[in-house]
Amino acid sequence: MLRPVFGWRWHESPIFSSTPPGGIRLTSRASRHRGPSRSRQPASPPVRAKRVAAVAFCLASLLAPLGRAQFFDRLSNPTVTVDIRHPPSLGLQVDRLVFGPAAGECSDQIIAAMVDDFVSNGIEVVDRRNLDLILAEHDFAFSGYVDRASAARIGRILGPSAMLIVDVQRCAVEKKRFRDTVTRYDRKTKTEYEQPVYSSRTRGFVKASIRTVDLATGRIFAARTLDYAPVRESESYEGYPEYPSEYDVLDAAFGRAVRDARRMFLPWTEKTGLIFYDDKACGLKGAYQALKAGMLEQALEVSTRNLEACKAAPRVRKRTLARAHYNVGMSNLMLGRHDAALEHLLEAAELRPGDVVAKAIADTRRAGELLASMRELEEDAALEVAKRDAAAERAVEARTGGTLTNEDVVGMTEQKLSEAIILRKMQTSNCRFDTSADALVALTKAGVSENVVMAMMDAQ
Repeated sequence: MLRPVFGWRWHESPIFSSTPPGGIRLTSRASRHRGPSRSRQPASPPVRAKRVAAVAFCLASLLAPLGRAQFFDRLSNPTVTVDIRHPPSLGLQVDRLVFGPAAGECSDQIIAAMVDDFVSNGIEVVDRRNLDLILAEHDFAFSGYVDRASAARIGRILGPSAMLIVDVQRCAVEKKRFRDTVTRYDRKTKTEYEQPVYSSRTRGFVKASIRTVDLATGRIFAARTLDYAPVRESESYEGYPEYPSEYDVLDAAFGRAVRDARRMFLPWTEKTGLIFYDDKACGLKGAYQALKAGMLEQALEVSTRNLEACKAAPRVRKRTLARAHYNVGMSNLMLGRHDAALEHLLEAAELRPGDVVAKAIADTRRAGELLASMRELEEDAALEVAKRDAAAERAVEARTGGTLTNEDVVGMTEQKLSEAIILRKMQTSNCRFDTSADALVALTKAGVSENVVMAMMDAQ
């Protein structure tokens, strides 16, 4: 039986593959097909008895494992938000994304939303139209098929970048209507009666795959599948309401696709809630006050002093000492010092085990592993850039025999070498530049920076 909701009800089915299960549910009271409010109707005696029994069962379930669940710790202590940084899921660091051929209904809307999102996050984007223009200038006819050879050639033209190929298999909307009943209670007659409930539901279906090609190495990654089915529903006691907008459900699906695509190429932050103890014993409350004011270093200092005071106090309770260790661990975690955090959290778990400290330990280990992955990715990216710059410099040396010309400068610019590297190469090489008016115009059109052009003129 459907439970009536007055106004809009929104949720999303967790059937997509690239993100963890979980849905969205929003409610709003702004519906012109809203019936009388159920909250104003007092529950009947049988319904009231059922509610009491349900509450009793829930409390019994919660309190049964009290020895380990630390149930009251969560009730009586504040929760703080800890950021856990995730590296890009694809394991690539890119400054430029290229959109290759796209297929399927709604692909243009999805790609347009992705382009806007990447640009707003500081990523340079080359769309398909501009890609064709750039390749045409280099006499490269791009059929849309990408293999290692064609990817490497495109990479030499565009510089380090990744190409996204989007294929939409399904983009559709389904509308359905339902009729159900709910039990109501009439205070005047003191009887129950059945009230019909009318529902109009709009569901969107978007399924797409994203294939990625690393144009710097020619590596082709396995396709990522994105699958979404957001739902929006309106309900009323007074006949079937209008269907929710199909554009809203499709926009929701597009938004999830954009988010998941962004996480493939950019780091992202997960927020998790963890307990922080604010007992008066051993001064734990002072550390929380510092934390609440945003003074993380001070919170760590106070927590450390609290721990030493607890250790020195006679007859200190094991629970209080465990909480002091826990707070020191939490303070270190919020400062990104995962090893120190884990040390104190394990001490807390040894003194007083429970699911509160177990969750903190699990989140700390996960945050440390993700940070290590992020650093490894950054080191690999820096090494790749160094190798690429060295290879480009060797190629220039082999071609010119140590003498730089206008063509060499244009070639280094097209290879996306930094301005500092080009200037340094000019300082350590013999130069024979053409700085005539026509040559300067050609250099500017080729994208050579003003500083490099001025240095070429000075070298003459």
